[in-house]
Amino acid sequence: MSSLMIPSSLTHQEVAELKARRLACSYLVKGCQDAIFDFREKAAGMAGAEQARAAQRTIEILEDALGSWCETLSILYSALNPTSSQTAAGEQSLEAYPGVFMNESSRSMESLSNTEMT
Repeated sequence: MSSLMIPSSLTHQEVAELKARRLACSYLVKGCQDAIFDFREKAAGMAGAEQARAAQRTIEILEDALGSWCETLSILYSALNPTSSQTAAGEQSLEAYPGVFMNESSRSMESLSNTEMT
């Protein structure tokens, strides 16, 4: 990830723009998180190995998108709060959405595949 250079003094217009982008991004994060949870519930009811693979891939794509939006959101928070470090903001953003990344969906899909085989 490239570092974002923020001038020490932002104009009111620039601050308003960053706030608008932060708000829009927070809605994208929430929407993506909701989509992952909703799709996991739907995927749990799917029968067949092909559907399970498609469901797993869909969840992986959504998780990648969510990770990207969380990273963007942390950059926006850092830009609006220059006293905090970007690293700390990034860690907080990712921790705010537990259970929606790859390891969690892999376990979920493994249990789904195991129940189909029995």
